[in-house]
Amino acid sequence: MKETVKIAVAGAGLAGLQHIAALRRTEGAELAAVADPAERGAAAARRDGVSHFASLEEMLESARPDGVIVATPTHLHARHGAACVAAGAPALIEKPLAAGAAEAAALTAAARARGVALLTGHHRRHNPLVAAAREVIAAGKLGRLTVVHGQAWLMKP
Repeated sequence: MKETVKIAVAGAGLAGLQHIAALRRTEGAELAAVADPAERGAAAARRDGVSHFASLEEMLESARPDGVIVATPTHLHARHGAACVAAGAPALIEKPLAAGAAEAAALTAAARARGVALLTGHHRRHNPLVAAAREVIAAGKLGRLTVVHGQAWLMKP
């Protein structure tokens, strides 16, 4: 019998809603709670029948999820990551890990010291187009690359 992992999502904006939708499709995982101070967070929680919290800290204390996806604004990543580490909750933190290198270094040091897993969300590396490009490069079909200039156009609301 497979155990279900309960994952909370902090932030119900564009990225957070994508993570919530992915959790719905993922066998062995379920949405545990949503933390977001805005009404959109409460609406997302209602839609999935889970608890809503106005703050990540309150959610960590009350819901006690197995892990957290932090999809809040960048300037909150280090603070929210630190709250997850303090609670002993493994976290996937949307890119970037923190707003600056010093904050990221402090967060990773705290996670290592406490033995809490952190992961940065780089979803585009799993995009089929990116995977195909990697295969072409790895196979040497373009020769030995010394520099690459890349550009991507994405439609976002």
